[in-house]
Amino acid sequence: MAETIFDRKSSDIAWCPGCGNYSILTFVKEALSELSLPRQEIVFVSGIGQAAKIPQYMDVHYFNGLHGRALPAATAIKASNRKLTVIAESGDGDMYGEGGNHFLHCIRRNPDITNIVHNNMVYGLTKGQYSPTSERGFKTPLQVAGVILEPFNPLAVALALNASFVA
Repeated sequence: MAETIFDRKSSDIAWCPGCGNYSILTFVKEALSELSLPRQEIVFVSGIGQAAKIPQYMDVHYFNGLHGRALPAATAIKASNRKLTVIAESGDGDMYGEGGNHFLHCIRRNPDITNIVHNNMVYGLTKGQYSPTSERGFKTPLQVAGVILEPFNPLAVALALNASFVA
């Protein structure tokens, strides 16, 4: 991973080898470097889980909150200082499970924040609990017969609510 001004030197990364979070961390650091944003004007907000650890591996301001509550905190931080670049990020369970209602209403309010969701379709920290985006039939150590629910489609919901940018 290329070193950037956003690297926090003292952190040991706690992810498993090959985890997709490494790629997301690399791309986020590269994007922020390309944008030439002063790191003092960037605030990351996350909840609980493996994906939510990304701010701990960056040399920026961050707020690590309760499970599913990244978006309300990010909205409040942006409202308190509109000059800040505020990025909410967490996993699919955190953002769409515990934080599902906040996801819906944050889109409706449309604050000037970025929301990055690591959608690996499983709760990574609990090592096998299905998430709201898990495919039907997906077997986990806890759902040995497979997930019986249809997966939540966050992109369709964001588009239906007229989110300003969805990717």
